[in-house]
Amino acid sequence: MDFEKTVARQALIEGGKIVVEVGGHSILLCRLQGEVLAVQNQCTHAGSRLEAGLVAEGSIRCPLHGVRFDLRSGKCLNVRLGCAPLRCFATRETGDYIEVEVAERQACTG
Repeated sequence: MDFEKTVARQALIEGGKIVVEVGGHSILLCRLQGEVLAVQNQCTHAGSRLEAGLVAEGSIRCPLHGVRFDLRSGKCLNVRLGCAPLRCFATRETGDYIEVEVAERQACTG
């Protein structure tokens, strides 16, 4: 696996989010329960950027129409909309930095 260094570990606080660019992708990093999760920074419902969305209870809510996505699985939690899941990316914390896998993963964890 090829990982790319992104931001300092301390830049991403618990419950926080940061957008990084990795391998041509805009990726939203979120820290939940000490774990760093990474998903595409674009809603699959209407294409809006998720970075302005609310993170709560393990999900991100799109600021445009309120569509919710699970941050671990990428799954759209608004079943009636039938949105495609978000793409997920592997992360690791090495030294003082958060790294993101450059190659896109097929599925999120969980």
